[in-house]
Amino acid sequence: MLKLRLTALTALACLAATSYAISSTWGNISNSAQLLHAEQVFNASSPEKYVNREIKFPKNGVGNGRIITGIRAFDQVTNGTGGHATIYSGGPGFNFVTLQLQSQYNYGLMFHVEIYGK
Repeated sequence: MLKLRLTALTALACLAATSYAISSTWGNISNSAQLLHAEQVFNASSPEKYVNREIKFPKNGVGNGRIITGIRAFDQVTNGTGGHATIYSGGPGFNFVTLQLQSQYNYGLMFHVEIYGK
């Protein structure tokens, strides 16, 4: 009976985990931090492929005199088929960042990215 209950609880926990989006936050976003950049990212699915999108701040050829204090990448897909975000270079403590967004296999991307700094 205990084994059945544990199996049921494990299945329920897995179901609950897949109903949430996979969002990421890096650094510290204090009340005094300013929003330096916000971007909506949408890429449709591609059959039998991953969808990748690179976000660079600041854009090529544009300077940034502020230090990044925090980054949020909100996955807008809440049914367990969303993607994930990874910092490839820079980030909090630097004045630049390169983020890589990647979908799950056979799915697209829908993210809202925010970059804060001082």
